[in-house]
This record gives sequence, structure tokens and C-alpha cells, in this order.
Amino acid sequence: MLWTLLTVSLIGSAQSGRTQSEDRRLNGTTSQSTNYLSYTADRAIDGDLEKCAHTLDRNNSWWTIDLLGVYRISNITIYNTEQLNTDMSGAQIHIGFSRRKNGTDNPLQKTIQNFKKNHFNNYVFNTTVLGRYITVFLPNQAKHLILCEVMIFGTRKESRFKLVKEKMRWDEALYYCRDRDMDLASIVGEETQVWADLEARKAETPFVWLGLRYTCTLNFWFWVDDQRLTFNHWAPDSKTEECDMSVAMEKQKDHFWYSKPDNEMFNFICAK
Repeated sequence: MLWTLLTVSLIGSAQSGRTQSEDRRLNGTTSQSTNYLSYTADRAIDGDLEKCAHTLDRNNSWWTIDLLGVYRISNITIYNTEQLNTDMSGAQIHIGFSRRKNGTDNPLQKTIQNFKKNHFNNYVFNTTVLGRYITVFLPNQAKHLILCEVMIFGTRKESRFKLVKEKMRWDEALYYCRDRDMDLASIVGEETQVWADLEARKAETPFVWLGLRYTCTLNFWFWVDDQRLTFNHWAPDSKTEECDMSVAMEKQKDHFWYSKPDNEMFNFICAK
């Protein structure tokens, strides 16, 4: 049965203009709004069509997967068995880089219509669909969200970032990167923020240096590789505009940015 699903998914990939060899099945960590008994979120990706993820019948139920990387998503296949409450018509598929509102703040890519039970419902996306988080969401409905198998296909977009697990001052970190034909990392959007998040998680210090520095002579922040500062992820009340201050990202939680004195010793992220 799973071979049938694989075939259906790959046919969908080919129809979207991608070759079969480019796409592979993606995996990650899952969660959902509530658990009905022991029917946890990971059951939707375990390869067993008879074991389903299952929420309680609450309003705005959701299921989400963190792919732990940046991926081009080509197609998603959803299979549900023939039982009560398994019709997913009206559910939405959101794909993007944000965890806000359990991923439902990400762009809506598909509203499911005419869902068929005991059938591999295949949804093909444009090759420009990028994301880390995929969420299936039942908006404005007080019902169970049931997913027996969700198969996601796509290709990984390789990160340009590399964590260096050396403890250095900000200026030492900058020279370390540049001596190796790299630079301290600039974060210019949600995609590069995700890359930095994933590197920061592996750090051995509570913060990691980035390539954002404050000049008290000209009174502005600048990226050391001359990228425009059009995106930010500051923690609340954490922006200190003083001499000898640079930006470090926290290792855990929301990976917010903080102003830190240049002489503090942290791991750091270089951009290849």
C-alpha cells in the first residue's frame, strides 16, 4: 500500500515540473493541538496507514511538522481510513518559516476540497513553495482533526551558515570567518533566520555572534557584509545603541537577537 502512495506522490512531483530523483520523502518533529487518548501527532508520519494522529473535537484544531531545515515543497499526500470524522474537506495547508499561531500565520497554500477516504489525496505545489513548518488546520470548526498518513516530498535548500564552536570576542570571530573566505552571518529574512536558528541550537554558549554591529559614530546598525538591514528579530527591550555593541542570537527559545558588548565570549556563525 505504501508503494502505491509513493508512486502517487512521485507522479505529483513530476506533474509539477520536477524530476522524481530530485524529491525525497521528508521527515521531522510533529505536534498537534490536543491528543485524543494516545493518538499522538507522530502517528501521521509513521508509515502505518491504520494508525492515525487524532485530536479532540475542539475549535481550530491543528497538526504541524517541523522539517528542521529549509525545503522546497513539491507535493503532500494525505491518506485517511474510512471512519467517522476522517473527511478533511475544509482543512487548510499552511507552509512557511514561522511558528506563530502554531504555523497558521504562514501562507495558505491549499484549502482541501472533496477529500476522499481510503484514497491518497495528493496536493501539488509550485516549486517556489519554501518552508520549514507545514501545518494542517481546521479553521472555525469544532471537530476532530484526524490524519492517518501524511507524506511530504521536496528537496532541501542547503544552508550557507556554519557554526564555529570556539569562544571568541566579536572582532576575533569576524577575523576568524574572513581568514577562511567567509564572513559573520547576516540575516536578511525569515529563510536565513531559520538557518541561523538551526545552527544556534548546536552552540556551546548561550548566545552566538552574528555580523550585525552598531556604529556610535554614525548612529546606526550595519551588517558587516553590507547587506541591507530590512529584517530584524530583536527580543523585547534588548536593543542597546552604544559604542562597542554587536548582536548575538540566543541559543534556545525563540532565537531572538540581543545587543551584547563586543568583549563577551561566544560561539559564532560564519556565512560561506
